[in-house]
Amino acid sequence: MKQIAALSLVLPLLACSPAPTAGDPGTQVAAAPGPYAFDVQLTLTPRAAEKLVATRERIIVAGMFWGAPNAAALPTADEMGQIPLGEDFLEVAPESATVTVPAANFDPAQMPNVEGAPQVLVNVYSARKTHEDNLLSCGIYEGPVAMAQKQAVDIQCDLIYDENGEPLPVAPSPT
Repeated sequence: MKQIAALSLVLPLLACSPAPTAGDPGTQVAAAPGPYAFDVQLTLTPRAAEKLVATRERIIVAGMFWGAPNAAALPTADEMGQIPLGEDFLEVAPESATVTVPAANFDPAQMPNVEGAPQVLVNVYSARKTHEDNLLSCGIYEGPVAMAQKQAVDIQCDLIYDENGEPLPVAPSPT
């Protein structure tokens, strides 16, 4: 009886526990869009959608923001020579859809360290919830956030392997 009473005190607290960190690729960012938000038009081939649904796998849409360092910030640039500005990882259903990358984790405090406009890298891959390997071959986008805001970023995905486990040809990325 004491255990039931203790559980009735603890269970409501679990609902109030802090959300997982937004940098965790397994979490979905659910936030109001910020000034650097943009849309991704995610398109899956029918076979990719069928495979993901059949295996109950999900998709991660990752938006990784960065900027070129100004002269004063050059010593603080990361190993890629960039100033990280934040990351959003969105877990979405295995279907073609428009996905809003809200830029919820964009760090405007870093903008004084950036020369020029902020950039974003958009990468899409399977969430590895039910399969240990990435199942998708998707296009990417890397460029100015402002360009991504003008028109939805077009990301097309297919399976990496066919039903026989043979690699599928890689579609050329749009230019």
